[in-house]
Parts: sequence; structure tokens; C-alpha cells
Amino acid sequence: MAGASGYHMELYNGRTKFSIWQHKMKGILIQQKYFKAIEQKYNDKDTAEIKFELDEFAYSSIILNLSDSVLRNVGKLSSAKELWNKLEELITETSLHSKLFLLEKFFRFKLDLKKDMNENLDVFTKLMQDIKLTGDKNINDYTPIVLLNAIPDTYDVVKSAIKYDRDSNLKS
Repeated sequence: MAGASGYHMELYNGRTKFSIWQHKMKGILIQQKYFKAIEQKYNDKDTAEIKFELDEFAYSSIILNLSDSVLRNVGKLSSAKELWNKLEELITETSLHSKLFLLEKFFRFKLDLKKDMNENLDVFTKLMQDIKLTGDKNINDYTPIVLLNAIPDTYDVVKSAIKYDRDSNLKS
């Protein structure tokens, strides 16, 4: 969908990655100056009428970027904030089963040597984002260990140099 500012965004249909759509939608709402309706952070001089108008514009921007099937699932809500929260609730999986599955994938992550580094990092970043969406606030603490273990064993010299801060082995 093309907006007045010239952006193009596919409708969220439930089959694409919600966190990416949400991130883009937030950018659009910020650009349009409507995201404060989601955050409920208004200026002191914003009247009730202005707040209502901002909420209507934010609500309509979100609605117009949802497919019919997703729209049917959220139902009719009265505010942009409610709609935003309902989408997060419906689409973001935070069950213990899901979190354990993601954590297992995270800790078993290995670089795929058939893919380039950007593709590997994209897979890893997506996995981290999914884990963060489950509410895990400690995932960043484990990232260096997981990335170190993701390096294939054929690069043991590099792994040791990183792990023990020894670069003398790499200079030979």
C-alpha cells in the first residue's frame, strides 16, 4: 500500500513475519506523527479532540495495512492502542512450549557454510527477535557464546583466538 509519504508496504496477512511488519508499521506511524496514539504519550497542549483525531488516524493506518483475514481475527476495537495490543497478543507466541523450542534452536545454532554470512546473520537475528518477543530479557547475555559455538570446528584456531584473546596463533 502506498501512503502519502511514498512508502510501500504489503498488507499483513498472517503468513509473513509479524515483527518485521510491526516494525515497518511503527515507522509509518512515527513518520505520520500518529504513533503517540499507540504509546498514549501526548503533548500537554493536545486537546481531547486532537487525541481522538490522532487515534483515528493511527487506527485507520493500521487497519488499511491488514489483510481481510487478519482484520476479521482482531474484531472491532475502539482505539489504535487496543488494536496494536490485540495484534501482538494474537500473533506473538509466548507459550512455554514455543519459548523452549526457540531457545533450543538458538543454543544449537550453527553457521551454514552453504550460505553467505549475511544470510546466516539474518537467520540468527530473526531467531533472537523471536526469543525477545517471548519476553526473554537475558538472550543478549548468551549471544557471544552461541555465536562462538556456531563457528564450525574446522576453525578451532580462530575460535581459540577469540575465546582466549590470543591473536598470535592467527599471525602464522
